[in-house]
Amino acid sequence: MTQKAQNHRILPFSIQLLSIMGVALGLHWIALFIKGYDYSQALLIQTYTVNFFLAFLIVALIIRFQKAVKNHIGFLFLAGSTLKIAVFFLFFRPLYMVDGQITALESIGFIVPYLLALFVETRALVRFLSNT
Repeated sequence: MTQKAQNHRILPFSIQLLSIMGVALGLHWIALFIKGYDYSQALLIQTYTVNFFLAFLIVALIIRFQKAVKNHIGFLFLAGSTLKIAVFFLFFRPLYMVDGQITALESIGFIVPYLLALFVETRALVRFLSNT
């Protein structure tokens, strides 16, 4: 697959991922506002941004190097998911634990964008792999 063809597959994915994550962030923010929560505690912008960039990076790398790693794409996908969890434990967990506990608000603030990005990644890669 040429680099132009790869870019042709990566661009629609990135637009779709950005759109879905943006709408979800807006809805998440509105829900917290309606419930009267302080959205800054959940680090929403940071978690959505990090999950967007990691999901984009994972899919872009798999598409870009699909021939070189043809038999290991599943392992790369799992490694990407592991990387996202590692980022949570290395960067977000310490921020959430400043007060000594991780609240449900903080947990949901990470889990929602993580699962959303995972769903969009999985769907994009299944479509991509079924067409190759």
